[in-house]
Amino acid sequence: MRGPTIGALFGYMGSTSYISNTSAGTYGGLYQAGTHGPTGGKPYGSYDYCSMPHPREYQLPEQAADGKAKLVKLVYLQRHQRRTPYNILPGGEDQAYHCDNVRPYLYGGPSSDNGMQPVPVYAQTYEDPNDPFKTGVSVNSTCQFPQITIGGIEDGYQHGKDLRNVYQKRLGLIPEQPNERVWFRSSESPLTQASAGAVLRGIWPDYQGALPLHQMVSSVDTVNEGYSCNAVSSTLDKIKSTAQWTEHIKVTEELRSRLASMLGAQDSSWQETFDHFCDNFQARLCNGYRLPCSVSNSSDCVTMQMAEEAFRAGDWEWNYYWRTNEYATTYIQVVEGLFIGEIVSDLKGIQDGSSSIDYSHIFVHDGDIGPILGALGINALRWPGMASNVAFEVWEKEHSQFARVLYSGYPVQTIHGPLDWLPLSQLINIMNPYVPENITSLCG
Repeated sequence: MRGPTIGALFGYMGSTSYISNTSAGTYGGLYQAGTHGPTGGKPYGSYDYCSMPHPREYQLPEQAADGKAKLVKLVYLQRHQRRTPYNILPGGEDQAYHCDNVRPYLYGGPSSDNGMQPVPVYAQTYEDPNDPFKTGVSVNSTCQFPQITIGGIEDGYQHGKDLRNVYQKRLGLIPEQPNERVWFRSSESPLTQASAGAVLRGIWPDYQGALPLHQMVSSVDTVNEGYSCNAVSSTLDKIKSTAQWTEHIKVTEELRSRLASMLGAQDSSWQETFDHFCDNFQARLCNGYRLPCSVSNSSDCVTMQMAEEAFRAGDWEWNYYWRTNEYATTYIQVVEGLFIGEIVSDLKGIQDGSSSIDYSHIFVHDGDIGPILGALGINALRWPGMASNVAFEVWEKEHSQFARVLYSGYPVQTIHGPLDWLPLSQLINIMNPYVPENITSLCG
């Protein structure tokens, strides 16, 4: 990615001083969007958490400028579009979330048109005030948590339009209509499924048919930590036992204590990492809401300075999880190694001529994008924002195969150099160490 947002973090975000440096602010990052519409950080290529850059201002590799190179394969991974939070404040939410402008469709139908096509029903959330199982924490909402928002849907449609303009109209890889050489997958989450519908409509605005969105059985899914592996938690425990993690906890102690008191968030799930605080604050700011206040004191509110420190802490944690801690390789293997192996296998299919898919698009989560970027050796990793995307391109030129890997529109800057044009075999060699030889043994 261009500009200071990523490049300037290299060598700096490894220190906890990044978290406590109030002058850093958001370090050039953008964290606000309205309720409606696609977002587009300015300048293009900025770290925009609410909607990471789509591949819009696409630049051909220098080696393809002579017209002798051809794009033959695209494996496109993306996080879902923006959404409501996973984590509702334990002390209660002082704002109502509204999702009446979104229809999460829920229905099944036969594979052939036999006159039994279903009514397209959708979920409409409501609360019964007499429900005896209602907790004392009220969210006063017409949303499920998490749920894709109207801004996420609109941004997803624009995401698809940008893909069409680059990979169909300009590079000629994506077909005019879906065919047997395209393939789609998502996690089991409604978030990724809803994003797929919006993005694919942007790619094919006039297509009238249905499309299969492949999913694994959730208990063995190789994305979104679907399968059970004891080594995931044991490795994470080791990571959180390091001196660097302890220092990070010490540096953020004052902020965590302040937020705990204000928002009723004393539970360990809120205090051991910044995942929950960041998730709640990001979802608010990315959908036109303000930062939270105490439900018992409306003048006691989270300030933007506090949120910025939380975001810096979240960035530090992601970079530490997947790049700089001493157990990073093992952690990537146990969390994402099987999926990385699937990508490697797909790329090898181009090498040996067995691949029958030109374009695959896989809708996943930040917890999938992070370890993949870690395996690629990205110089510095900020929390992968909404709709963050990794494009694996394979090009053919003069009977040789080359690869590019773009992160949110630009070649990934890595410890191996820019992944802008390298032999396909070299990219496979970079990723291979993160594919476990025996995952069952590794997981214990």
